[in-house]
Amino acid sequence: MPAFPLRALSLPSLTALLALALAACGDTAETDAAAGGGDSVVDINAPDTIDASKTGALAEMVRGVEDAPVTVIEYASVTCPGCAAFHEQVYPSIKEDYIDTGKVRFVFREFPTAPAELSVAGSMLARCAADKGGQDAYFLVVDSLFKTQRKWIYGDTRDELLKIASQVGLDEAAFNECVGRQELIDLINENITYGKDKYDVKSTPSFIVNGSLRHFSNAEDMAKALDAALEKAES
Repeated sequence: MPAFPLRALSLPSLTALLALALAACGDTAETDAAAGGGDSVVDINAPDTIDASKTGALAEMVRGVEDAPVTVIEYASVTCPGCAAFHEQVYPSIKEDYIDTGKVRFVFREFPTAPAELSVAGSMLARCAADKGGQDAYFLVVDSLFKTQRKWIYGDTRDELLKIASQVGLDEAAFNECVGRQELIDLINENITYGKDKYDVKSTPSFIVNGSLRHFSNAEDMAKALDAALEKAES
């Protein structure tokens, strides 16, 4: 694995994050088995309490309308092959049929997996893009990281991340500044801790569907769960 210089990060900050970040990552079938099957749920009655007032790089990253009857929170890592597979093979149809039609509000939260330093760097880059281009820029970077995952992890990591950064107007100086932002490290840590403590997230990708922890093998399974959640919300 190529070394990646997270130049401005302090060692204590990185060490603290790595202690939290090593979640399991595999394909969705492995994740389902670890979770006890696709229908395994953890019901959470209390509302989600992530601070919704933050903006820019620190904002909650959301696609879909605010008042959608179903909220899905994805906990994912940009270095997780199973997450990349979901975003390439499953997410497009879910977006078209549920998010774009106002049925589902989709929230994306970082949950880094190994190699954690690269997962964190990619997530920080996406969040810095939001400062410049809003949430559309954030998701553009996330999508690019998933599509080129093997290339930027196993190739020239710095060069490949700079190419992605350039797509949203970030030059090398902005990139170097980005990976030194302590508040982004803190936010990613908060997402990890919150996912573990509130929803018992142990692996990626994990999905919270109106408060219940779920894992899906394919688009059909996810669509069935969303239809059931919509029916329940409307009853």
